[in-house]
Amino acid sequence: MNNEIGAELQNQINTKQFLLKMTPCCLAVLAMFAQQAYAETVSSNASVTANVDQKPTTQLEKIVITATRTPKNIADIAGTVQTIEKNQIEQQSGAGRKLADVLAQLVPSLAPSTGTTTNYGQTMRGRDVMILIDGVSQNGSRDVARQLNSISPSMIERIEVLSGATSIYGSGATGGIINIITKRADASQPLSFETKLGITSSDTFRGDGLAYEVGQSVAFSKDNLNGFLGANFTSRGSQFDSHGDRIAIGPMQTSRQDTDTIDVNGRISIDLTDTQSLSFGAQYYKDKQDSEYGPDYGPNYVYGGLPNSYIGKKGLQLPTQPFTERYAFNTQYQNQNVLGQVLNLEAYYRKEDARFYPVYTGAAMTEATQSQSNIDVAGFRSTMQSDLNIASRDLKLTYGVDYDHEKDDQYYDHLAVSNTGLHFKPTGKTSDAGPDTTIQNVGTFLQVDYALTDRLNVQAGTRYQYIKAKTEAYTARGVEQPSGSVSDDTVLFNLGTVYKLTDDQQAFANFSQGFSFPDVQRMMRDAFNLTTTADLQPIRVNSYELGWRLNDEQGLNLGITGFYNTSDKVTKFENRVASIVDTDQRIYGAEVTASYPFMQDFKVGGSLGYTRGQFKDKADNKWKELNATQVSPTKGTVFAEWNNDEGFGTRVQMLAVKGTDEALKDGSPAAVKIKGYTTMDVLTHFPAWKGRVDFGVYNVWNRDYRTVYSQQAEKIYGLVESLPAEGRTYGLSYTFNY
Repeated sequence: MNNEIGAELQNQINTKQFLLKMTPCCLAVLAMFAQQAYAETVSSNASVTANVDQKPTTQLEKIVITATRTPKNIADIAGTVQTIEKNQIEQQSGAGRKLADVLAQLVPSLAPSTGTTTNYGQTMRGRDVMILIDGVSQNGSRDVARQLNSISPSMIERIEVLSGATSIYGSGATGGIINIITKRADASQPLSFETKLGITSSDTFRGDGLAYEVGQSVAFSKDNLNGFLGANFTSRGSQFDSHGDRIAIGPMQTSRQDTDTIDVNGRISIDLTDTQSLSFGAQYYKDKQDSEYGPDYGPNYVYGGLPNSYIGKKGLQLPTQPFTERYAFNTQYQNQNVLGQVLNLEAYYRKEDARFYPVYTGAAMTEATQSQSNIDVAGFRSTMQSDLNIASRDLKLTYGVDYDHEKDDQYYDHLAVSNTGLHFKPTGKTSDAGPDTTIQNVGTFLQVDYALTDRLNVQAGTRYQYIKAKTEAYTARGVEQPSGSVSDDTVLFNLGTVYKLTDDQQAFANFSQGFSFPDVQRMMRDAFNLTTTADLQPIRVNSYELGWRLNDEQGLNLGITGFYNTSDKVTKFENRVASIVDTDQRIYGAEVTASYPFMQDFKVGGSLGYTRGQFKDKADNKWKELNATQVSPTKGTVFAEWNNDEGFGTRVQMLAVKGTDEALKDGSPAAVKIKGYTTMDVLTHFPAWKGRVDFGVYNVWNRDYRTVYSQQAEKIYGLVESLPAEGRTYGLSYTFNY
């Protein structure tokens, strides 16, 4: 009898647990159909009186500027280009979510989000990504890998993504470009305001696990003058895993929990004449951590070993906690008639300071150093576009000159540590974290686009880049190093063609070269007996791609691309010293994106990104797999959504990452076995008093997993950085316009 009662009780418990897990998903699916029924009721009268013979509105082709630096239709570009619109960004960005999460969900060639402050290892096609804001690069020689933590999603109008190596914007885009375009004033609205309020909670519904967001913007447009000013404040509490335990702080690349973020963006534009315009833009951004919880090292922890637990431990005392603070300014001038050509001039300045979490300097854990990196970048870009006619065919020339000047410095504050690694006290001592460095870049480029026939056009171009780096005298691990300088140059080419099979579909082939210049300051940080930086040189990547796309505004959208890229040099880190070595790398793969609308308001789709890469091991002259820091495991997404003209909508989406142990089997450096994972989100929205309510359930299944970055961090930074991901979370926001 007791066994029967026990079995019945266990069945009831299992049933309740199952229902609890399924409730968010079931509610969201029911909400989809409830919304549809309600929306159909609201619009029934309008539907009865609608003109059934009304012709659909003609939609304009999507225009992008990222791939060519001048406006161009996607259908005319020999390459894989994607645009992410404002409504997609709003749908994906609940309170406290970062841009990296949005992009990882929507861009097939981009590696999964790290779930931390850093985008280190979030590569595209196995190579580094250049992040632009309004066409201005956020990358530099000193790379603190926080480019995707430099703007709030609510400040973004749209995003343009170019996959594959390119040199059109200079150094750093060996894997592709992500260009973030900030919000502008609407010319049809003389004066408008937007307010956003949001809250996100973990599955524990604890007060210290909430994230709050408040945003306010104002825009005006009058005669030849318009402007936009927006401010967003987000306060995040602690993060909790799928078991409801508080997640410890990531001590190496810093975490998102217990952070306050403020982002202020503004732009004012004026039409000087019918052909000339001038605009000024500015941004202030600060993301600062303020936490009482630190890593749980335990009483007998050895640096690099297994922590006592991955649960945050209360008692952290750190005078200056990690932060990112940046100021950015830019001005743009356009003249549409300079000897019959279009001239664009742009000047910019960016100052960025980044503070990290302390790192222990010995196994005894009684001393630590906390680094801070300071970056100043100023420069200008000039672009001239000329439309010619050769042999009765259109020929477009785009050419220009770029220059930027970057100053980097980084230092360590030395700290005394007590109480199992939670109490830090400044000793007053500082030391160099590499030399003060100045890098100057000068580049000039020429792009040609020629229509051979009505359906076939050829695009070709070249870029010349000159780089000079100068380092000041400094001390590396107790050894005095003199100042030094090095200069180098490179010439890069691209050649592509697009054939329009029909008005809606094109086939393209493209060859393009990109390059990156090593992080000079990091390369010199721990150098011994090095009097110059003469061994530093650009790393060139040759990129090949072949693709086909179908863009039907009323039907199927499908894109298929195969790619292959190579390089003969890599940056190598060994015994704390970085160097450039001659090692061949090859990376190849395929990307697929698809979406299909049906039953008027429904759409289904998904994406697949498959990337694989190897390096030539000189020890045995064999190709071996690259680890997950460089090449992302296979990533796929699927979604189903419903949206109607009244503003109701629901989206169910899944993201799956395939596990891999190929690099581990090959014995590749820093390789680990990556365990795959799948997550599901349900996002819904509906109109409410001049605005819109968004509600999202993230990680609906409450999966217990570690991100790819977190798993790979085990070999790079130690197990203390290999933290679990967030469990189920709920996000609610209200945005209204007036």
